[in-house]
Amino acid sequence: MRDYTVEARKIMTHLVKCRKNRTFARKFQNIMKKYRISFAMLIAMAVLSSCTFECQKKPKNVIYLIGDGMGFGAVSSLLLSMEEETGFEKAPVIGLSETCSANNYVTDSPAGGTALATGTRTCNGFLGVSPDSVQLESLLKKAQKMGKKTGIVVNTTLTEATPGAFYAGVTSRKESYKIAEQFTESGVDVAIGAGLSAFINRPDSLDMTAVLIEKGYDVYLNWKSVLGSESEKFVGILEMSDVHRRNKKSTTIASAAEGQEVCLAAQLAATEGNVDTTRFSEPTEYLHKACTKALSTLEKNAPKGFFLMIESAIIDGYGHNNDSEGMIEEMQEFDKTLKALIAYVDKHPNTLLVVTADHETGGTGVAYKSHEVNEPEGLQLNFSTKGHTGTVVPVFAYGAGAEKFRGIFQNRELPGIIEGLMK
Repeated sequence: MRDYTVEARKIMTHLVKCRKNRTFARKFQNIMKKYRISFAMLIAMAVLSSCTFECQKKPKNVIYLIGDGMGFGAVSSLLLSMEEETGFEKAPVIGLSETCSANNYVTDSPAGGTALATGTRTCNGFLGVSPDSVQLESLLKKAQKMGKKTGIVVNTTLTEATPGAFYAGVTSRKESYKIAEQFTESGVDVAIGAGLSAFINRPDSLDMTAVLIEKGYDVYLNWKSVLGSESEKFVGILEMSDVHRRNKKSTTIASAAEGQEVCLAAQLAATEGNVDTTRFSEPTEYLHKACTKALSTLEKNAPKGFFLMIESAIIDGYGHNNDSEGMIEEMQEFDKTLKALIAYVDKHPNTLLVVTADHETGGTGVAYKSHEVNEPEGLQLNFSTKGHTGTVVPVFAYGAGAEKFRGIFQNRELPGIIEGLMK
């Protein structure tokens, strides 16, 4: 078959030379005759070449990793406390995101999550709705309409602000019972997190685990069942002490999750002999293992790919508490998850990984501290507030389409870029 790509390059080289000559039209015609190609074919080849180039960059799968409260101080704490290369340093594309809400330079988590989930800035306190309290459509919902499988993994409750922004719509994050109800309508394929009480210890006495089971989900209340699941549609609702180290009790024997004994999911587990009283021994390993489990589940029977939202939520807490040691350790754990996701993208090059934050917390910086030459030790962070700040946060991108995230953006712009790449 004739290599028209080479021919086109030769033609374009001649065209550039001819543009400087008054006999452009005549020479152009001679060139076309010489290579026996029509102008229409030349245009078609150019369009096809452009399309092929763009299609190669469009991701089939999208992983959206959000570090709650993760500003440059938090990222700096990781870079300066690790001798080995971090996941952030592997990212070929870095950008900045302005985190304002619709009514404040300093966003809260509900409004920040809503901007990252829907592409619309809303008022502080609002979750998944516009400043006029109108329900917004999230990236997760749009991905579902594209035929993609969807997932949520968090190291906090499934009804918290950031995950909630991808499926719920309320004017206050405190409406956890309503958010849990909206979760059962989300259509998400896989979800792993904590927060059982919002699903069962409810004022309306409803058992939302029963609702999920009726909708075809397998519902698991312990880590062992989540890891061992072969289901393609499940929800894991664990205890907070299973998903994060700072909530780990001194004993390795767990009592039943609050209210667990009365909900349908627990009853079914007991019937099937799946009651597990041994707590997951290393919560520090939870997030990256939960992500790995979600990815292995979502990639099954997913001809159109998947969309997975992940939140590392506890960075924010260490910022609020001005906890230097906790922040550094949490960022090191975040890096484990980030590296695992990068490894997944390397094996699945049709995947896009976007990493950012909903806002910065604590006004976190690196404290002045001397050390011996080339022997850094004892890194300390300092803080300017126990609240959020309005400073820009980083955006890291890796994989198919990553180059689209180079630059300075408003937080609300990121979902639109991701949606455009997913189409």
